[in-house]
Amino acid sequence: MSERAALYTVSVRTRARGGPAAPLGDLAGVLEGILDGFSETSPDGSRTVRVAGTTREGDDLFAVVQHGARGVAADIVDEAGAVRLRQRPDDLQLVRSGCLFRLPAASAQGILAVHVSNGRGIKGLFEQGLTSRFRTARPGEELAIERRSEPDALRRAVADDRVEKLRLVRLEQAGERTIPGVDKWVGAGDAARISVDVSPHSRGARIDRALLERYLAGDTGTFAEIVELAGVRFDTASVSVVLPDDTRRLFDLAHPEAGRPASRVLEGIVPDAAGEPTVESLLAALRAALA
Repeated sequence: MSERAALYTVSVRTRARGGPAAPLGDLAGVLEGILDGFSETSPDGSRTVRVAGTTREGDDLFAVVQHGARGVAADIVDEAGAVRLRQRPDDLQLVRSGCLFRLPAASAQGILAVHVSNGRGIKGLFEQGLTSRFRTARPGEELAIERRSEPDALRRAVADDRVEKLRLVRLEQAGERTIPGVDKWVGAGDAARISVDVSPHSRGARIDRALLERYLAGDTGTFAEIVELAGVRFDTASVSVVLPDDTRRLFDLAHPEAGRPASRVLEGIVPDAAGEPTVESLLAALRAALA
């Protein structure tokens, strides 16, 4: 089972255009009140997220969150294959998860660690409900929850020779084809997206780092060399790297700070008798992710 923490920054801004971030102050107390009895359902009723309880200690605010979905009819069977119960489309699956806010009062920025289990997280619907309630509680201000980026992760991957693939993408406009044969697959009246992956064939081999090292060292002119292949200039270039925890991440070279949020492997999560993570072990794992 894959257990990770996705990391986000947290700030409070005035709702006026371009308003600066303000010190967080008692944001932890405000959010604690909002999360008491919190429940948010998607407009179509298929997804729900709700808070089962909160714990506040110093700068940390921890919330035990349940999230789930409706719409599936299924037999739930035990290890022997015997049916334990029948799930109907209007039944709601609720999975225990958690999130940990670290909100120093004197700082203009805090951090949020969100538990993601097997690729299933709570951030989208949770953030939607949280930010709308915050606007009601604090008129004139807005709660900003944004991806925590790690552009230095790309530099470290290049330095450590952990770049395994280059991906080039070009959009061929309708009636302006550069690459021969595209019209065999995409009609001449439509734009075509061309994606090319370049990587060594040998297992475990890495792509040559020379151009990437020059580009990351500040030689911006190198980008034109990176996006050119066989006389064709591509629009974007991304590289797939192997991170220290053996997960993979795709970086857009023009915007290495964009994309998925930074994440950490969660260690030490202990299941209870029902197989769900214990609250204590989940809190400890999220705190370790922020250490």
